Amino acid sequence: MSLSPRARMLLGIVVANLALLGAAVWAYQLRPPAPPQIQGVLLQKSQPLPDFQLIDQHGELFDRADLLGQWHLVSYGFTTCPDICPTTLNQLVAFDELLTQDGDDRSPQVLFYSIDYRRDTPAQLSAYLPYFDRDFIGLTHRGEPAGPHLPFEQGLGMTARLEPLGEGDDAIARNDYRVSHGVALYLLNPRGELQAVFQPDQWDGTQPGFSPQTLARDYRAVRDYLASLN
Repeated sequence: MSLSPRARMLLGIVVANLALLGAAVWAYQLRPPAPPQIQGVLLQKSQPLPDFQLIDQHGELFDRADLLGQWHLVSYGFTTCPDICPTTLNQLVAFDELLTQDGDDRSPQVLFYSIDYRRDTPAQLSAYLPYFDRDFIGLTHRGEPAGPHLPFEQGLGMTARLEPLGEGDDAIARNDYRVSHGVALYLLNPRGELQAVFQPDQWDGTQPGFSPQTLARDYRAVRDYLASLN
């Protein structure tokens, strides 16, 4: 049976609309996934770190090549810190235990970078970190005039300062100073690039800290999101 001109026109409109609908569904299915909401900042384009040179708690050279091949989570502070630094390290221990309990075998390697190299020698870091986890890697430097450690600090955006307590220009040289620093955790991807910055839970006058559960959730969310883009 032949169709009338009007019926053919209506059929053509229906077919065109179905084609448009199919194209819209196809485009929707191919859309990139939305980035996760984390407690901090996810860098959509990871940030490569400049070349740097540090030393670990065994006095061995640690540079950008040592970041390749696995995830790293960087904390920073100093070993004589009375509160925030040891609290953060304990929270990182709990974070790692959560991942292990859940059967996640891709825990990031924890790095603790000291901003107080005068006191935090490799020997001091080597004695300090086992109180938390023997697998944590401690990093410091020797204060070389060329500053090979500075690209590491600046590339991550660390904030810290030494405040002289005594009189005279040599107060810091006499170890007569107080250390202050920011609080953040830096997530480095297996290419050794900055991928995310995790922020602490509390900035309301109480001591800032990191929830192990939130860290585990956000770390997995970042990792899974990036995997979905490949």
